[in-house]
Amino acid sequence: MGLFSRKPKVGIEEFCREFYDRQILHPTIIAGTDVGSVFLEGVFNYVVEADQSFAAIDPTLFRKEMTALRMELFGLAWMHKFKREEYTIPQSLFTKRYLEENGRLDIWDIMGEYNQAIAQSSVMTATGEQMGGRLGRARIVSLNKLRTDLFMKWAEANLRGSKSTTKEEQQDSADCAAHALNRIGADIRRADCVAVKLLAARLAVRLRCRKDLESEALFRLETVIFGFYKGAEEYLKSVNLQV
Repeated sequence: MGLFSRKPKVGIEEFCREFYDRQILHPTIIAGTDVGSVFLEGVFNYVVEADQSFAAIDPTLFRKEMTALRMELFGLAWMHKFKREEYTIPQSLFTKRYLEENGRLDIWDIMGEYNQAIAQSSVMTATGEQMGGRLGRARIVSLNKLRTDLFMKWAEANLRGSKSTTKEEQQDSADCAAHALNRIGADIRRADCVAVKLLAARLAVRLRCRKDLESEALFRLETVIFGFYKGAEEYLKSVNLQV
């Protein structure tokens, strides 16, 4: 394949900024058309086709929620690719800083809602109930310990004894770290699709959809959500990370 097959080395911030700029917050304009807005409008209409009641949803609210979902799923795909906390926590820290720079901290707050759903999915059964029994309890304890141990390891190296940041900044960094570690153990590819279903259900609640939204409409939301993950996964194949 030769020289041209080599992936250029990029840093975490450089790669994430490029993805967020080009794919999410500042998408391409082609012949005067905002490609990102057209895509989300298509998604909106795709769901409306399955349930006309969805047409009553505020399109601005819908775009905001979908933006947050897409960024959270990028973080999940990032965790699955790079795994170690020295890659995943800096990615989370940069994401919040990037949103703050762009005046979109509202997106970060919404991401937290979906982050919690992702964390819950790691200990849920196919029916959406918390795992029970000896094996279920063992998994919950094991995941909680792993997340806590990794957080303490990171805090010891980055926060303890630091005099260069305020307590508020340290707390902010700790929240970002916890956000990244919440993704550990979540598998959006599980055959029972519990993670995707939890995310779609959380989205429906946040959009204030009526409780009996047609199952086909929910399924279409689930399809789009999984598509966000797949798209991030494909995009990440192009990165040769340098830290």
